[in-house]
Amino acid sequence: MAKAGFVQITVEMAKGWLENNDHNRKVTRSRVKEYAAEIKNGMWLPNGESIIISASGRLLDGQHRLLAVVEANMPIEALVVTGVADEQDGVDTFLSINTKNRSNVDALTIAGFKDKPNLVAKLMSYKEAFRNKRLSQTPSGQKLLNHEVVELARVYGESKAIDIIERAETLAQRCDLLTLPYWIGLVYTFNQVPRGNEFMEKLAECQAGRDGSPVAALTTQLMNLQGAGGSRSISQQKWVGVFKAYKAYISGDDIKIMRLSSTAPIEYPDTFSEYYED
Repeated sequence: MAKAGFVQITVEMAKGWLENNDHNRKVTRSRVKEYAAEIKNGMWLPNGESIIISASGRLLDGQHRLLAVVEANMPIEALVVTGVADEQDGVDTFLSINTKNRSNVDALTIAGFKDKPNLVAKLMSYKEAFRNKRLSQTPSGQKLLNHEVVELARVYGESKAIDIIERAETLAQRCDLLTLPYWIGLVYTFNQVPRGNEFMEKLAECQAGRDGSPVAALTTQLMNLQGAGGSRSISQQKWVGVFKAYKAYISGDDIKIMRLSSTAPIEYPDTFSEYYED
């Protein structure tokens, strides 16, 4: 008969259970390192997700978590279920177990971020992509480990993050040529640079044209992309276009027709210092 309870799993216990891990799936080392990092950073919580041991002592579920205990060389508290039948009605019990990796959103929720954790996670991914000047490689934001997104969000501050998100939501309602996650990235970026908010307000007017306004030229091109069977999805060429329009906007240059290319180099707004106002 199966029994369950929360157990302090030591490194030695983890090693012992792993010795009977004869049929689990291939180990994903990156996942083990991610879990180990969470353990070391104090982000691992006993959330009810169980380690499952069969009646014969076989490890049915939990290999990555146990490997992370060994990797971190630190114990964790977790729910352990023992005595589960190896087979039920002729079917290996292992085949019925469906595990789900914990996401950045899950980590933020566990850490106490209750208000829009999915959008807070997206904001943090854009924050790091911009900081590392990697939007040309990761236009949808930089992938973060769970402990990284929690630490970044804590340092940045939940209320500050929600302010950015709510502003992005307002702008997205005014101009739906870009997705809400895209607007979150834009608001974070241009909230930090001279005349950035002014530029965002102009972009949110969503007014196309060829009157020489770089923002109108960008809007025209975004409309053309969407009308030509494109989408509102995030892409490198759109980041190129936004940064190009911003540079022209603050320098007073005219752009009647905006041409977007995913191969063009991206100039980040924090490099346009020659146009900044004191």
